[in-house]
Formats: sequence, structure tokens, C-alpha cells
Amino acid sequence: MSTLDDHDFDELTAQARTLIPALLPEWTDHNPTDPGIVLVELLAWLTEMLLFELDQVPEQTTRAFLRLLDGPPATAGDSLPDAVAATLAGVRERYRAVTPDDYEHLARHDFPATGEAAALPALHTVRCLPGRDLTAASPEVPAPGHVSLVVLPESGDAPAALLDALHAFLEPRRLLTVRHHVVGPEYVPVTVAADLALYDDAPPQAALEDADARLAALLDPRAWPFGRDLFPSAVYATLESSPLIDYIENVRLPGPAPGPDGEVVLDDHQLVRLTGTELVAYDTYGRPHRRSPGGGTS
Repeated sequence: MSTLDDHDFDELTAQARTLIPALLPEWTDHNPTDPGIVLVELLAWLTEMLLFELDQVPEQTTRAFLRLLDGPPATAGDSLPDAVAATLAGVRERYRAVTPDDYEHLARHDFPATGEAAALPALHTVRCLPGRDLTAASPEVPAPGHVSLVVLPESGDAPAALLDALHAFLEPRRLLTVRHHVVGPEYVPVTVAADLALYDDAPPQAALEDADARLAALLDPRAWPFGRDLFPSAVYATLESSPLIDYIENVRLPGPAPGPDGEVVLDDHQLVRLTGTELVAYDTYGRPHRRSPGGGTS
């Protein structure tokens, strides 16, 4: 048996006396002959008896409480502390999907341990959007009672088998009043155009290829966070890190939903995807060398 509360009569009465001046300042007689003090001591005596009875919980009752908590069945050889520890470990294990963090944790950590996930692509990024139905005709409209989980595999697009398996995995874990949806990300195509001024000894073709590679790494969907807008300043910073480029001018981001500062605006479930570049490099003689979206130079 365990001790749930060890307060005795003296501690209870002393604690009550310390509260009297703050709660009832006009009560100034704290002697044992005062009727109020008699009531305080009577209640302290009753409380001490109740605490004593509360501590007398037999082991069988404790094991019954553990079974109510869906704990593992206790055998005759299990000690009570081991049974309590096992039950608490099971209670603390995350099973129910309630918050967005629950959905993302279950998809990242629990789903890969299932047999269905063994034959499916591994997950790279997971994003949960509460109050959204990304399968609806207007996914941008708020949808109370809906939850959308956006998954990005380590390679390629999310196959239907992966989406269906994740949906089935979350079905018994969702709240009864919630409808959940599992979808792949939406990609926003982006074309980057810029004028590059090279150092005197920089080969134009090598500079254009280096700029292409840096932009491809910057706008890799698996390196770009969900919903982050693309600003021209990010392109400037990326190209200026090249050892072949002296400075950059006239960066443009022709693409959908342009913002007031020329950025590409994304929703919370969208990722950028580089579809082409138009880079014009100028050498020391001022001659232009152009790389078209197809990758050729002239």
C-alpha cells in the first residue's frame, strides 16, 4: 500500500490557523476555547481519518484501477511497482491524434514502424493543417472539423498507396468528430531570371552552370519549408555566394500569385519547384552569354 497523503491533525490545524488572518481578519480569538477553533479541529480530525482510510487501498484494488487504464494484464509474479510503471508508460505513449503535433508525430514515428509502411516510400516531411480540407474544390476555404496531412516522400511524388495507408493508419486514432485527409504537396512552378556581372577571369559558361546548380539547390522542394514565400532577396543571396559572380542585377521571379515585393506567394501546403532559369552573364568585354530555360548557352 502507498501513502497518498501524510498530513496529520497538527499540520491541518496549523495550516487552517495561518489562513484565518487573511480570510477573516476580524476573527482574532484563536484559542482552543473559541467555537470556530473547535470546528477547525473537528474538521481536521475528520480529514485525518479520511486520509488514513484513503491510504488503505489494497493491492487488488490498485491492480483493478490499472486494468481500467488499459494497462497490461498483471500476472502473479509481477510486483505492484512494475505493474504501475508499465501502465503509466502505456498511458504516456501517444496514440490518439488530437493536435497537429499528434498527427505529425504519429506519421513520422509510429507509421514507419507498421508493416504497411515497409513497402512504401519513406517520409521526408509531414505538415498538418487543422481546419483545412485540401481535397475540396476550394482548398483555401476554412473547413471546421477537417484536418489535412500533407506528406512529402524522400524521393518522387507521394503515391496513392502511401496516402491510403496513412489515412487508414490514422482512422482509429482520430477524434470521432474529425474528418482527416492525407494528400501530397502542391508545387508552385518558379522561373528565375537575373543578370550576372562576372569577375574578370570567370568563364561565362562555368558561371552560368554554377548559378543554375545553386538555384536548383535553393529551390529543391525537400529543402524548402512548406508555405515559405520566395523573395528576390533569397535569389540575390544565393547567387552572390558564387566565387565567379561579382554582383547581380535585375532579379525577376515570374510566377503565379506575385506579391507586392515581387515574391512568389505560397499557401501553407505548397512548395516551390524550379522550372527554368534565364540568366544572362556579362564578361569583362561586356559580351552577353545567355542560359535559356532549356539549359543551352550562347
